[in-house]
Amino acid sequence: MAEATSIVCPACSFEQAADSGTCGRCGVVFAKLHRERVSRRVAAPPRRRSVGREWGLLGAALAAAGFAHALPLLALVLSPLVTLLHEFGHAVAAWLLGCPAIPAFDFVYGGGVTHHKNFQLPLGLAIAGGWAWLGWTFRRNPRTLVLIGVASLAWLIAVSAEWRREVVIAAMGHGGELILAGVLLYMALSGRGWRIPEVERPLGAFAAFFVQLQTMQFAWRLRNDAVYLDWYREGKGGAMMNDLEVIALDLKIWTGMALDIERVAGWLLAFSLLPPVAAVLLYLYRERVNAFARSLLLLAPD
Repeated sequence: MAEATSIVCPACSFEQAADSGTCGRCGVVFAKLHRERVSRRVAAPPRRRSVGREWGLLGAALAAAGFAHALPLLALVLSPLVTLLHEFGHAVAAWLLGCPAIPAFDFVYGGGVTHHKNFQLPLGLAIAGGWAWLGWTFRRNPRTLVLIGVASLAWLIAVSAEWRREVVIAAMGHGGELILAGVLLYMALSGRGWRIPEVERPLGAFAAFFVQLQTMQFAWRLRNDAVYLDWYREGKGGAMMNDLEVIALDLKIWTGMALDIERVAGWLLAFSLLPPVAAVLLYLYRERVNAFARSLLLLAPD
């Protein structure tokens, strides 16, 4: 086989003698260019994180949370965490429904209390304007536009009657606990959102499981402990009804549903299983979820 007498520069396509070490036109060093291309081809693929590490983290956090939950004194010391998430859920829901709210700890009867004002029309109109702005911004993205339309319709239904606002605000106390616990659990699994992951990830998973166990025990006791149920019915010194009683009473009056605290507690118990399952599924299918989320943020997808 005849030996080639010329070579074509891979960078600028200039033909020259085969024994040239550098290109006479662009000056590229052939040997260096070849080494760079080979190193890119054989570069090691990104190292995949060990799945077993995540499940180990969950197991350790669940065991620690179960231990803390089982010791009454330790559970009492950690209970402000549940109260914080609970009242935060109330406050966020109230503001989104046009009712200014301030969450606080209750140092008289224990737990917390979120005081909110009546519906404020200017605030409601500002939130409605926000929905309209989102719709206009994503008007060329049909998928996002549908989601915005469904969410804004649900908001309009909730905000348009006082009793519906009260039900949503009351429900988002315990609902907020569980949703935020699910968010913490996903963050612990994925490692995202932490400044010091080595410390904060296990703490986040512990907090998520502790809140989960506390809420599940609360709902279980309302359904199965008559003494605890009577205590719950007393409310805040008899001056304020607790959340599940508000939900049961409003739905019974305005919809005719045959509800009581025990049945609403059953709903809460069933719902409490969803956030951790959702967090694990989001983690397992995070690549698809991230791709879907990116598609929603496109102003005008192809």
